[in-house]
Amino acid sequence: MIKIVLHHTCKSSYTLFKALKNTPGVKFEMASQPYFTYLKNYVLSVPAVFKDGELYLLDPVEPDDIKSLIEGRAERELDVDEAVDHAIRGVMASQAMLTAVMLYKSLRPILDAEIISVISRAKFHGQTAKVPQIIQRIREREEELLKEHWEHLVKLLTFGLVREMYWLQIDIDEVEKSHIKMWLLAKATVGRLGLPYPRPNVPEDVVDAVYAVLKDAGRRYMDRIAEEQQIILGDAEFMALQV
Repeated sequence: MIKIVLHHTCKSSYTLFKALKNTPGVKFEMASQPYFTYLKNYVLSVPAVFKDGELYLLDPVEPDDIKSLIEGRAERELDVDEAVDHAIRGVMASQAMLTAVMLYKSLRPILDAEIISVISRAKFHGQTAKVPQIIQRIREREEELLKEHWEHLVKLLTFGLVREMYWLQIDIDEVEKSHIKMWLLAKATVGRLGLPYPRPNVPEDVVDAVYAVLKDAGRRYMDRIAEEQQIILGDAEFMALQV
């Protein structure tokens, strides 16, 4: 049995549901309370795909991925550098992981074997024996990977901020750098877990970069988010899915 955990606000969840809603052997579950249960199971983004109770995929997930799992076609050889690329895309698709990476300007916060086995697709392709190699390669290439993807990471981080501003009806002009600092520190941590020490702080260059993108592209982001959310909210079938 394939279980896919979704969220009512998530465009990726909505798209996957529309593509697979009539697929035999697929069950959909809306993330609900108590939500710390999902953290225990490493649901750090949605859609989150479970097979026989085990987490196999986190966003990004395509319909063909699910069909491959159902039909037993997912296992194949996985190059370590390809796996690293998958892992970076997984970070980009997860506000939980992305904010942690940007708070520390490091990939170290996500270098957990279970997380890497999923976001690198090692587990999906039946290559979990390669997880230690994948983690080591990420460590070796950390500086290169962050430099290569920095601009895109900043834009995705800003887009996530604007999405929450949309929900809370906060205008672009209301946001100052101090608000970005507070948002990022809160978003990247769970209680005390993840707080930088000895004095919790947020990198000034990250804040400056997010602020610059917010002022330059924030209204365009807001328009895109409004359009996507209106489509989702207008779909009675999706919104009626039970939590």
